[in-house]
Amino acid sequence: RYSVEDGQSRRTELIEIDLARAMAGDPQADIELQPFDFLVIKELPLWASQEYVEVQGEVRFPGRYPIRRGETLRSVVERAGGLTDLAFVEGTVFTRESLKERERRQLEDLIERLKLDMAQVALMTAQSSTGDALQALSVGQQLMQQLMDAEPVGRLVIDLNRVLSSPPGSEHDVMLKNGDRLLVPRLTQEVTVMGEVQSPTSHLYDASLTRNDYIQMSGGTTQRADKKRIYIVRADGSVIAGGGSAWFSTSANATIHPGDTIVVPFDAERVRLLPVWQSVTTIIYNMAIAVAAVNSF
Repeated sequence: RYSVEDGQSRRTELIEIDLARAMAGDPQADIELQPFDFLVIKELPLWASQEYVEVQGEVRFPGRYPIRRGETLRSVVERAGGLTDLAFVEGTVFTRESLKERERRQLEDLIERLKLDMAQVALMTAQSSTGDALQALSVGQQLMQQLMDAEPVGRLVIDLNRVLSSPPGSEHDVMLKNGDRLLVPRLTQEVTVMGEVQSPTSHLYDASLTRNDYIQMSGGTTQRADKKRIYIVRADGSVIAGGGSAWFSTSANATIHPGDTIVVPFDAERVRLLPVWQSVTTIIYNMAIAVAAVNSF
């Protein structure tokens, strides 16, 4: 409470009140407020609104679970009754709202960068109607639309097997935050091929088949494919990158597992006027895979 003394100086007075007594109607505690009083009601230490996480899919008791401060993923899975016999642990999807917001900002940044590139391409197309310029303009327009339609997911790549087999409080466990989601799919037998192939589709898993076998089963690559940068997205979201030669890269020699997605990217060198093409296409493909996994629940 502030008061003015002798019309010259302001004096500050701190008055402590018993709010419980005041709310109960005790006239000794229920003091009368004056103009310009400043009332501060402090929050209890460590007090917070109840936080929740969602556990869906192949657990004994799917649902929305309240969490304690500092609770971990291992603890909540145990509270959900553990995994069922049909759980495809390797394909677990874990999402977080803060990561989703970060992805949204990254998309907005990529869109702005692409707009600048598109302005440059449009100018070059106006000055020279060459095949390269026209192709770059067409590809850029398609890419812009894909970015506008992309849905951020906020996926955090985790190894649920390691989380559940590690002792409580280990570094491999995940400390939960409000709004986190754990999605445990049912056992899968598919391998998906997407990107620059003749027929993007899913195939029944066969342990005897290689990465290139699955690509051939999808009709082979298109003329626009970048064969040196073909990569594999594991069911848990981790990536086996391409590199080296077309048929002897890291991903070419990798063992294919159920739930894997083989991505054949566009050859960025075919469109030299779009420097952000490579990173943008990778983000779009990976988001599409994550969205498909989340939407399957």
